[in-house]
Amino acid sequence: MRKRMVFKQVVLTIGLLIAFGVTVAGMAWAGPPTEALKQSVDEVLRVIDDPGLKKAESKEERRKRLVDVISKRFNFEEMAKRTIGAEWAKRTPEERKDFVDSFRTLLSNSYLGRIENYSGEKVHYLKEAIDGDHAEVRTEIDTGKSMIPIDYKMEQRDSDWRVYDVVIEGTGLVSNYREQFKRILRKDSFEGLSKTIREKADLIAAPGAAPERPRAQ
Repeated sequence: MRKRMVFKQVVLTIGLLIAFGVTVAGMAWAGPPTEALKQSVDEVLRVIDDPGLKKAESKEERRKRLVDVISKRFNFEEMAKRTIGAEWAKRTPEERKDFVDSFRTLLSNSYLGRIENYSGEKVHYLKEAIDGDHAEVRTEIDTGKSMIPIDYKMEQRDSDWRVYDVVIEGTGLVSNYREQFKRILRKDSFEGLSKTIREKADLIAAPGAAPERPRAQ
């Protein structure tokens, strides 16, 4: 059981990055949602491979561009909303904005280092299922040692497809954070939760800090 939990921690970390740092190995069938993911892959790889952004002094600019690409494909507001469930309706517009900003910073700081350390993993796009303005894109990551199945849940907004959850072996990014945030809210206020998220994001961004690994349920 312990080994399985550790494995889920690792693949959940990989999951958020599949669309942002891997080589497309094959696409069995591609519709609009899959094409949207591939478009982001291409943009990220262009940033990573840009010689002018590989220099140490360009790190801040490189990360800014990567965050811009990620923000266009991931719907952080929808993800943040789903992590706190009914609590969202109780918050003011200002509180919601602050929470979304903190959540976006947490995820960005958690995974940017892993994107920059891209080492040639390959993703196979298997198929997609579209139901109105929602879709699920099924993929597999080839690590060279194993194939990891990962599903992307997407929603169409303003004629574009954006990711609002990533699910690996039944463990979703949103549900993972929802459980963590629920535990914090049982002991603290909503303001305390936002503060905790900001502090964790700042800690991860500190020099030498290791990226966060989501906890397996």
